[in-house]
Amino acid sequence: NEVEFVNSDIRWPSRWDAYLKMEGAKIHWFSIMNSLMVILFLAGIVFVILLRTVRRDLTRYEELDKESQAQMNEELSGWKLVVGDVFREPTSSKLFCVMIGDGVQILGMAIVTIFFATFGFMSPASRGMLLTGMIFLYMLLGILAGYAAVRLWRTVKGTSEGWRSVSWSTACFFPGIVFIVLTVLNFMLWSRNSTGALPISLFFTLLSLWFCISVPLTLLGGFLGTRAEPIEFPVRTNQIPREIPAKNYSWLLIFGAGTLPFGTLFIELFFILSSIWLGRFYYVFGFLLVVLLLLVVVCAEVSVVLTYMHLCAEDWRWWWKAFFASGAVAFYVFLYSINYLVFDLRSLSGPVSATLYIGYAFIVSLAIMLATGTVGFLTSFSFVHYLFSNVKID
Repeated sequence: NEVEFVNSDIRWPSRWDAYLKMEGAKIHWFSIMNSLMVILFLAGIVFVILLRTVRRDLTRYEELDKESQAQMNEELSGWKLVVGDVFREPTSSKLFCVMIGDGVQILGMAIVTIFFATFGFMSPASRGMLLTGMIFLYMLLGILAGYAAVRLWRTVKGTSEGWRSVSWSTACFFPGIVFIVLTVLNFMLWSRNSTGALPISLFFTLLSLWFCISVPLTLLGGFLGTRAEPIEFPVRTNQIPREIPAKNYSWLLIFGAGTLPFGTLFIELFFILSSIWLGRFYYVFGFLLVVLLLLVVVCAEVSVVLTYMHLCAEDWRWWWKAFFASGAVAFYVFLYSINYLVFDLRSLSGPVSATLYIGYAFIVSLAIMLATGTVGFLTSFSFVHYLFSNVKID
């Protein structure tokens, strides 16, 4: 048979369009509209807190003369009572600083990668370009992680002593966990002589990239963090911590708060999981960028609302709670991944394949927890700093 070549009107850059048409654009729009409704609802609550409650209290306080202020100080209630403890150092402060540093790094990598992918710089025609770009960006942003972790450490401790240890821990915490999980999964695959196992050469390449590029950049970022001015707290911290009233619902509330950010991303999560595990194309990075930005806004709002509620309940231990208020979304992402495995991936055969899937789901969930928790904490820190900068309590 003869082969006949027919000239096509399709331009060379558009040759992939036939494969990249994804079904369900209406579902993506529905997801975004749903997220916007959640954001508006939470924005309303934040608006009421900031403008109605906080501003009213501060204005009323400033209008009084000194005697009345002194009398009012004795009758203080809610968040004003924790003024001497609100910036007290959190428990496990080193781990906290390390997690915030890694969260900044992961969040930066996600936003930049998806931004470039949205504008077509990472075409599916180049296999593995997206993953390579993510690893490259993650390593480069080590400088940001070291800076954020050490500057927060200086702010909490009041000194830069121990910054090398913080920088090293930041450089090794998340990549170390990922490396351990990948090694365990690979040993399982090697024992089964699976073709899905990563070659030893790739392992050594990743290790050399980690220790030759990522670690030095993180240490450089840490050094720059020691040169930056620590954030000044607007109020003094008392020597003796204030007793916190017994409240049992606090962590339950935080755990439940994760459902709101999860509501903004679960539809995109389905499409992403299908593209990874069922071999479908995922190329609606524009939608993904919008969903990511909406997720950041929801995490920020959820965390501010919960932090304010804890301060009103005279609970000054808000640092970790602000982190997990938005970081709890990762738990729901992990649960959804297990649900997807059970109901949508029936073709995945054997316990080794299921373990491999769960291992990857754990890594992704951990990354999401660090990124979203960092958004929540940084927003809450700004909110608390602003709130107590406006209080004149002796």
